[in-house]
This record gives sequence, C-alpha cells and structure tokens, in this order.
Amino acid sequence: MFERSSTIIRDGGKLSFEYVPKKLVHREEQMRRLETLFRPLAEEGRPCSAFLAGSVGTGKTVTARRFCEDMRDHCASKGKAVESIHINCRIKNTEHSIIHHILRHYDQGHPDRGFSAADMLRALRLKIESSSRPLVVVLDEVDVLLKNSNRDIIYQLSRFNEDMRPPASVSLIMISQYSMADKIDEASASSFKRANTVKFDRYTRDELRDIIEARAEEALVSEAMSPDVMDLLADIAREFGDARLAIELIEKAAAIAEEGDAGRITADDARSANAMIYSNVSESKLIDLDMKRRLALLAIARAMKKDSAVSITAAERTYAVVCEEYDQAARKHTQFWTYVQDMEKMGLLETTVRNEAEGGRVTYISMQDIPPKELARKLESILDDPASSDECRY
Repeated sequence: MFERSSTIIRDGGKLSFEYVPKKLVHREEQMRRLETLFRPLAEEGRPCSAFLAGSVGTGKTVTARRFCEDMRDHCASKGKAVESIHINCRIKNTEHSIIHHILRHYDQGHPDRGFSAADMLRALRLKIESSSRPLVVVLDEVDVLLKNSNRDIIYQLSRFNEDMRPPASVSLIMISQYSMADKIDEASASSFKRANTVKFDRYTRDELRDIIEARAEEALVSEAMSPDVMDLLADIAREFGDARLAIELIEKAAAIAEEGDAGRITADDARSANAMIYSNVSESKLIDLDMKRRLALLAIARAMKKDSAVSITAAERTYAVVCEEYDQAARKHTQFWTYVQDMEKMGLLETTVRNEAEGGRVTYISMQDIPPKELARKLESILDDPASSDECRY
C-alpha cells in the first residue's frame, strides 16, 4: 500500500494554505508598504502597526507571514532579534485565549486556568521585557474577535509599550475582510493609527494565472500541467479573484489526474475539480433550455472532448451530426451563434476571440464549470427522456 509513486504531485505541501512561498506573486506593493511602516521597528526597535484589509483569498495572511519571516531574517543579519506570533482569531476568539497564547510563546508550560486577563498581561509584560526583543503580534480575522465584544484586547496591546523598558516593545498587525473603523474605540484607533492600512484588491485573471504557474512549478512534476490548463484554471478562479480557490483547484485537479492514466492534468481534470468545489451548471438550467439549445450545447460538449476550448466552426460541424442523430433540422450559422450567445448569458459557457497564426480571428467556446463529457451525459439523459418536453421557460 502507498508503494506507487506520484506521477503528478511532487510536493503536496506546496499546495497547503499554510505554505508560505519564498517569493510572493503580485504582492510586491503590499510588501513594500509593510516595509515602510515597520522600518522604525527594524532600525530603532520602535513599535509599529498595520491593518491589512481585503477579501478572502487576496493574500493578506500569506503576505503577513512572509513579511514577518523576512523581517526576522533581516534583523538577525544586523545582529538584532525580532519575534513574531500569528494568531487566528477565529480559533482564539477571546481576550483570555489570546493573551494565554502569546504567553505560551515564551512559556510553554504556562497554565491555561487560574489567572485573570490582568494577571496574564502583567506576566506577559515581564516575559517580553526579560527577552529584550521586540514582538510583532498578528491578529488574523480580527473581526471575529471584535464581534465577540473583545475590544479591550486591542486597546491593551496597542498601549502595551507604555512604561516598557527598551528594546522590548509590542507591534501589532491586524487582518480583516472588513473595515475596523466602527468596531474599535477611539482610544484604540488613535493608538493604532488609521493611516496604516494596507489594501489588498482581488487578483485579476492574469495575476491568478501567474500564481497558478508559480505554485504548479513548486508542487507538481515537470510538465504535469500545460499552459492551456493553467489558463483554464485562471478563467475559473477569476470570478472571485481568489488565490485560495486557484490553489485548491490545482490540488483537486492533480488528485483527479493521479487516478487517471494520462500522466498529466487535463482540461477535464480541471473542470472536474471545479465541479467538486463549485458548479454553476445544474439540472434545472439544462431543463430550462429548449430542444434547439440543448442540441447546440450537446454538440459543443461533444466537440470539446478534453480540450480547454473548441472553435465555433468545429462545434457547428458536430452540431450538424447531433441534429441528424435526434432527427432535427440543423440551423444556419447565424442562428447557431444566437444559441451560443443565449447560453453564454445563462453562464453555461464562455466565448473568446483569438487571433490565429495564419491570420484572421476565430471565436472559441469554452466552459469552466463542468467537464464536457459529464455535460454531454446529462444532456443525453434529458434528451432521451420521453417526459422531457419542449415546453421550457427559455
């Protein structure tokens, strides 16, 4: 058991959400901003702060981790020591649990009961002072903490440096999907400095493509994923601009490919991975199509096979065969194109225009939400069902 070596995945750990790449893709600007904000800490040991804001999957957590590691390495090279601790406030969601977690960083044996928050704060101050090292505390998903009415911990940590003997200090990085302006009191906001926000926008389609390529190079065997499949995964993930989704798609597509015999990740594997995570193609959408559009979609699915896209010319050739199979008259190009546009509006497929090497522009049809083979099976089942009438809503 487990003797068979992987033909697709070289290092699965590189696909973990906990993995922190040595170099982040398309987050250089945010890294530079953090470097500016924390320069006083790196050079003079003075406490600093930052608020990282952005949607899920925009790289906030991995950027904070990468920055803290890089800052520790830089300071060590200059003969200075800086420590950091990353706390997920969805797990540690009370003032008591957060303070205790920081204390455990210095004293693994510190009991988790029998001490008040005030007692632990006094003990923590002594620990930090005795270490003579600045500490950076990262509060990830801090909005969860604040929703539980634990605002005082922000104030306590932001004011922790008062009366503390240098070079000991506490710096704070807060991470959230939401604005914190209305969730912390004025005193905390004043200490935290509102101007220290680092914004994380959703990734663009091309940025996601670069992330997919970089992560595939680290995690997969050479040439396990073709550029076309990378393009397909980027197209799937672009709706949300979510790098986590893109990485999860790589992992699931690779696992699916491991069970096959192609020796690489195919476009169908990518679509199957997406269908496992999130699919817009439902039985109800297909049933809502009339006979003409069902036949057009079946032809596209059959023509696409395992490719990432098919030209409209190739799809029309298959459409003529499908119509003959179901004893229906094939419509002309203009009407077929209308069917394609209608189904694109429904989110069943997408079209792009490409410049061909030999000249001219060609329309290609693609679909991200379901493998063509599976879509063809669903449509054939509907078309072959006598109870499926042509009285549809579309």
